[in-house]
Amino acid sequence: MINSNVQIAHPSTTTIAIVGAGFSGSLVAAHLLKTANRPLLIKLIERSHEIGKGVAYSTETTSHLLNVSAGKMSAFPDDPGHLLRWLQYNRSELAAFLPNDLNASSFIPRQIYGLYIQSILEEAEATASSNVRLERVIDEVVAVEPQAKQAIVSLRSSRTFVADKIVLAVGNAPTPPPVSQPPASRQNDRTNNFYLRHAWSADALAELESNAPVLLIGTGLTMVDMVVALHERNHRGKIHAVSRRGLFPLPHQSTKPYPAFLTPDTAPKTTRGLLRRIRSEVQTAMKQGYDWRAVIDSLRPITQQLWQQLPRVEQQRFLRHATPYWDVHRHRIAPEIGKVIQTMLDSGQLTITSGRIQDYQTASDGVAVTVRRRQTTTDWVLQVSRVVNCTGVHADYRRSPQPLIANLRDQGLIRPNDIGLGLDTAADGVVFDAQSNRSTLLYTLGTPRKGNLFETIAVPELREQAQALAVTLLQSLPVRVRPVSPFSRAIEQDSKAPRPAIPQSTLLFRQLFDLESSTYTYLIADSQTKEAVLVDTVLEQVDRDLQVLDDLGLNLRYCLETHIHADHITGAGKLRQQTGCQVMVPLNSTARSADHSLGDRETLIVGAVKIEAISTPGHTDSHLAYLVNNTHLLTGDALLIRGCGRTDFQSGDAGILYDTVTQQLFTLPEETLVYPAHDYKGRTVSTIGEEKRLNPRFSVRGATQNEYRSRDQFITIMSHLGLSYPKKMNEAVPANEYCGDFMPEASLSNGKSSADADREKVELTLSANTEIYEDYFAMYI
Repeated sequence: MINSNVQIAHPSTTTIAIVGAGFSGSLVAAHLLKTANRPLLIKLIERSHEIGKGVAYSTETTSHLLNVSAGKMSAFPDDPGHLLRWLQYNRSELAAFLPNDLNASSFIPRQIYGLYIQSILEEAEATASSNVRLERVIDEVVAVEPQAKQAIVSLRSSRTFVADKIVLAVGNAPTPPPVSQPPASRQNDRTNNFYLRHAWSADALAELESNAPVLLIGTGLTMVDMVVALHERNHRGKIHAVSRRGLFPLPHQSTKPYPAFLTPDTAPKTTRGLLRRIRSEVQTAMKQGYDWRAVIDSLRPITQQLWQQLPRVEQQRFLRHATPYWDVHRHRIAPEIGKVIQTMLDSGQLTITSGRIQDYQTASDGVAVTVRRRQTTTDWVLQVSRVVNCTGVHADYRRSPQPLIANLRDQGLIRPNDIGLGLDTAADGVVFDAQSNRSTLLYTLGTPRKGNLFETIAVPELREQAQALAVTLLQSLPVRVRPVSPFSRAIEQDSKAPRPAIPQSTLLFRQLFDLESSTYTYLIADSQTKEAVLVDTVLEQVDRDLQVLDDLGLNLRYCLETHIHADHITGAGKLRQQTGCQVMVPLNSTARSADHSLGDRETLIVGAVKIEAISTPGHTDSHLAYLVNNTHLLTGDALLIRGCGRTDFQSGDAGILYDTVTQQLFTLPEETLVYPAHDYKGRTVSTIGEEKRLNPRFSVRGATQNEYRSRDQFITIMSHLGLSYPKKMNEAVPANEYCGDFMPEASLSNGKSSADADREKVELTLSANTEIYEDYFAMYI
């Protein structure tokens, strides 16, 4: 029988309890608020910290920075520029906390990121459907009691409520320190509670004198936080840090992307083999001018798969021997923080030692800590005033002391992972019970999935899991049906009823020009949502583009390329650094650092604006035109006003270009507006109808109807243009393959380039001396 004190929602309302309101829990709640269209009560429960911040972002230390740059920390996987837009929008309020040159490469304070998560939750709540509610609960869940298809959730305050689904977003729990209990003779000594603190507690550094010596147990990211906090407090005392191997996190550094060198199929299936392969690749990469960081980063997309295909014994071997080395190289710190740590090491104020804690002995002025140095039998006694446990995350749910985890474990509702990392879960975040059955009640994400995924506690993984889990939760709910309205038939039959007005277009369209390369850049935006797209940007015009965006109050979401340009360097990479936008290029192009490759007929939705990609090869082997709202056609170099793009380099093919234009573009409605990537005579726009009649490359002069030249005629014309090569070709093509982010050294060498080879090929062709009307070749295309 259900207790009379149990809170029960309306029978038609589903209740989802989210245990933990840090990043993970808050994002799941936000996605549910944004997407649910049925009666739903979301209980977001947090035991001790502010809703939305969790442990990581509750810090009051301004110097605690994110460990990843702002351009990669959006809370939404399909909107990478969201955080940067939020920062710019709140720039005046946050000016004291942000760098003057804020961009995608900036490392912002963690407390600001906490405000960002809170604002996302608030916005989602404000825009949720009227029958979807969020309830914030400051309490701790201590027990769950299944009841039929629901469960009674018990809180530490003795309150209870009924939930239909429960999300375990419990995040990171602190690890007990080594030799955490003093000898029995001193277990009741109250001084122990004074000298031994945990780094995540609010009083970790409370009442600490500025010249007092401190011992930090652990040398990972938590240790870095403590050192930075002490530095901000102008602490002058000696700081000792001890861990088994004495390794500490390394700083980020700007690097050029490294191409993928491993796949799950080709990767070794042993820890030793995998590490040897990575070390070998690092050596090869460094000889080619790459940084080791780029090699590690190239593994990011497949890290989970590499982990999952290791046999269990190899996973255990990795955890025993390789994890500390992996962590300091993979989980890096902001360059500014790295400088602080290095300065303190160089001054001697901070020392990092490899060893093990053997014992604590309290004294009148602090505590004596016995440390045994690594690979020795020598003990070293440290006299310190404070010991702070910085040993990081505790993920062994087989022995977790958390009341809720112990309760679920004792009932067999969860199955702790047998290598001591979290819980066993299905691919969609459903928890397995002790009998290996999929739970219909419990779901999780983040740290509890570490044993199954390994890479699961960083924002890129958490934001994807949160979004996917919200979908899973809603899809798991019973189907709801609604009765047909008795008025619907009458409305359908009332032919005199006024039809809804067609909404006015919200398309905002601008054509911008670069004089040096005669390149048109196009700005496409939704005037209501203020989301914007730029097409075919020019590096030298980035400041102009940013100014136009700022003047119109627009947020740049995408930079699109029609192809790899040879006459100018794209500004896409710089715009991505400044705004966090995504760079998109044609599928199968040679671009190496784009965020996404667009295929034929793939569509982008920007507010109420639709942008459809149309594959238009020929000028180059990978080329796209973009059809905007079925009215504006951005043709790139495939079709120009009274001309077309050349086909004598970058794997161009005249026959393919002829097919592209006549079979793809010329079949569009004749009133479709044509906006080219270039024009050299001051023309700005044409139409499909005009080009079908008047373009000399394709149409026959004097024809009364649309009559095209033959394919062979077109190929002959294109093969004898004899055009000079773009001035920037040797520089532009390699740079554009990196979306303008990097200038490969090979492009600056004095050796024969691909452009030189192309020139020789053209000169050879010109010797054929075929007779062609000169007026067809007047334009530089």
